[in-house]
Amino acid sequence: MEAELGDAGRVILHVDLDAFFASVEQLRYPHLRGKPVIVGNGVIASCSYEARRRGCYAGQSLSEARRMCPGVVVLDGCESVYRAFAERTFALCAELSPATETFLDEAFLDLTGTERLHGDLLERAGALKRRVRQEVGLPVTAGLGPNRMLAKIASKSVKPDGLRWIRAEEVEDVLPGLPIDRLPGVGHRIGREMAKLHVRTIGDLRAFPAEALEGMFGAAGRALYERCRGRDTRPVEAREVPQSISRETAFHEPVSDPRVMESMLYYLLERAVRHARGLGLSARTLAVWIDYMESGREAAARS
Repeated sequence: MEAELGDAGRVILHVDLDAFFASVEQLRYPHLRGKPVIVGNGVIASCSYEARRRGCYAGQSLSEARRMCPGVVVLDGCESVYRAFAERTFALCAELSPATETFLDEAFLDLTGTERLHGDLLERAGALKRRVRQEVGLPVTAGLGPNRMLAKIASKSVKPDGLRWIRAEEVEDVLPGLPIDRLPGVGHRIGREMAKLHVRTIGDLRAFPAEALEGMFGAAGRALYERCRGRDTRPVEAREVPQSISRETAFHEPVSDPRVMESMLYYLLERAVRHARGLGLSARTLAVWIDYMESGREAAARS
């Protein structure tokens, strides 16, 4: 069995706010409910599921989104409002476990050993979902698993507004057959390389030795080797003050339009600065990292 036996007794809960920014706006403005809504400036930061069904996605340029979805409602958004909704949600999460790690629109909770306190953990996760809907007004998806990665895979497989538990004994029945893009760390860039290698499922990736993946993708390759086997040893813990804050993305297609690139840089910078402000930090150094793909090989330039 590929999954770590040590995970058998662990239970991690992943809570994900569905289409977070867009859901908040639809809650604040009832006339937007059921309509395609985008939050972003230059590129999409968040879009409702109505917009997603019409071809919109996070990181897409607003000009392309308007072509894909005529009549879509585009809003600039308000960071302080979103933070307030997230904090209310995470306060409810913290009632389940002191080991709660939060991000912009998601949280990980370590529920290991809490069965005597909470009873059936799947039912308890469902109760948390209902509380968030009733007290905060937002839909959330919840996934449970024997580690962080599998809990997130569980939640991503039932979005939006879903609930699933991938138990340790089920990992080998579930994980190998999933599409490769379901594996955390496989973004657009690595996904393109996987397609060239005819790697279509997570199970396909297991054919590659750790050294080969590390040679192709560096440290990310080593992580992929472990993850495709269901292994993730990262603990759930409150984060310390970071030494650096970074935000990155990848374009689906080659881009040469300066306006599109500037809009993406603005979007990523806005996200990084928002995080820094939330921690009460100020930056001393700003760096931009651009990663090019040339004939299947990577060339990087720092500016």
